[in-house]
Amino acid sequence: MELCWHDLERRLLAATGADAALDRALAEAFARPVAEFTGSVEAARDLVAAALPGWSLHLGFGVTGMFPYAALTNNGVRITSDAPTVPLAILRSVVAAAAAAPMPSPQPGI
Repeated sequence: MELCWHDLERRLLAATGADAALDRALAEAFARPVAEFTGSVEAARDLVAAALPGWSLHLGFGVTGMFPYAALTNNGVRITSDAPTVPLAILRSVVAAAAAAPMPSPQPGI
């Protein structure tokens, strides 16, 4: 069965920290080398640059100051996600943007 963006979104919503299996799935979905996307802010930011050229990334904390958020913007489109960690917030926004944009679905077998 082919994995869709919705499945990656679901897995990211369930994630609470670094996850090697999810890192592999993200790498395959975005045709990138495997990296510690879920555990590294730098790797997650690099994925934004590679997968979504032209998108701007803004990081911050919500009004409670407890959870980080990541906002991606491009041509009037804004996608904001929060998560327990900064990398997961970034990745949730990246996958949401990919799901909304006319991009090919992730490869089967992820």
